[in-house]
Amino acid sequence: MIVCIGAFDGYHRGHFALFDRARSLSRELNTDWTLVTFEPHPRFVLGGLKARLFSQEEKSFLRSCLGVPEPIEIPFTRVFADTEPQIFLDELRKRVPLDGIVVGSDFRFGRGRTGDGAFLRRYGAKFGLKVELVPQLEEGGSPVSSTRVRSCIEKGDLEQASCLLGYPFFIRSRVVHGQQRGRTFGFPTANLNPGEYKLIPAEGVYAGSAWADGQWYAAAVSVGRNPTFGDGLDLRLEVHVLEFSGGLYGHKLLLALFRRLRPMERFANADALAKQLQADCAQAQECFTISSPLLEIFRQNGQDQRK
Repeated sequence: MIVCIGAFDGYHRGHFALFDRARSLSRELNTDWTLVTFEPHPRFVLGGLKARLFSQEEKSFLRSCLGVPEPIEIPFTRVFADTEPQIFLDELRKRVPLDGIVVGSDFRFGRGRTGDGAFLRRYGAKFGLKVELVPQLEEGGSPVSSTRVRSCIEKGDLEQASCLLGYPFFIRSRVVHGQQRGRTFGFPTANLNPGEYKLIPAEGVYAGSAWADGQWYAAAVSVGRNPTFGDGLDLRLEVHVLEFSGGLYGHKLLLALFRRLRPMERFANADALAKQLQADCAQAQECFTISSPLLEIFRQNGQDQRK
């Protein structure tokens, strides 16, 4: 068995390089490959992480799109964080018939983060394991990393996030009832509740795409607190699916986000807001036409995402 070891808060282009090398190595050695990861994410336990790029369910969906095997998940605790690197690998070898290890060149693990590339090479030589250290992928002179992706999303830079991920940032969430105000002036919305630990983009209006009834539709997405109507402090994620007339309540909606169109604004009245929403929808449709090739990675899955 070849294993890729990492925290994997979602999967980005840097991880794709790890997966490609693991697949190649598994063919060379005529064996299988999989991921070894940690749950919850180590930075949730040790501090510094409040929201994740993708939920467990979303990552499972991504793996099916990418052809990545079901991972071996190691429960992560503060006690486990203090495990010596050799003990961790010894236990892993007892659990799976280990033939090789693939990690990023910057990967560190174990007590004091002493499990580095040099340690892995020594361990591999001792036990006859192939060890591959894959160089970090760079984009624009900086490494591609989950931290960098999170920063882009928090700023609303969904175009750069897509570039780093290799696909659009997405949310897969059940549609819940809202105040149904949008339908009164021609813009019905599906309200999403992704959960408190899902990373949500900066407030604003976004162009995106929603999967409904077996196809992709252009979507205009509002992330904010409805300042025009003074609704208060609760952040809301509302999706107007263009040219779609079916029912979505109770279904899980797959929503891909392409680009931030504008910041959240307060309008004088509903008529002024409706006029702006017409312009937003026109921009969203144009962006969908240009950006829809980015959805190809999801089409490979072939599932009805409303289930």
